[in-house]
Amino acid sequence: MKELKPYDREAAAAYAKKWALGRNKEYKDYEDWGGDCTNFISQCIKAGNIPFDHSGSHVLEQWYWYSDKERTPTWTAADPFYKYIVGNNKNNSQNYGIVARDADYNELELGDIVQLVYEGKAYHNMIVTEVILEGEYLIDYLICQHTSDLLNYPLSLKEGERRYVKILGYYGW
Repeated sequence: MKELKPYDREAAAAYAKKWALGRNKEYKDYEDWGGDCTNFISQCIKAGNIPFDHSGSHVLEQWYWYSDKERTPTWTAADPFYKYIVGNNKNNSQNYGIVARDADYNELELGDIVQLVYEGKAYHNMIVTEVILEGEYLIDYLICQHTSDLLNYPLSLKEGERRYVKILGYYGW
């Protein structure tokens, strides 16, 4: 049985805060090609110690970026990204790569993902960078995003239908 390896939530959130209002030159900026939000979120998750995944049978079951010409749609497009991260490891399948699931609002932690959806399809990704508590009570989350770049913006001010994704870790070799 494989061991579920940890997601470094703090590192993912730190990367998000560092690059929310700028661009890491090691990656292409997709702002002019439909938006950079998913590319940014993928970079954050990678910074959180989730390795590239080449193990699926086709590109929608893989997740990586080496260059604009050598990448998967799951790295840069919101809905394929969602289908990959929640579909990669279902029912304790222990596939290589990320393990994530749909979550409830009150389950989110640093480094988890919030998506805006329309008619069941994701069109935007954000990452949780702060959890705002008053004592034990959840008040709000702060998020970072690209495509209308935001740094530590209150999630409560974002309009639209939302979906929440909890990253549990990953399986490696």
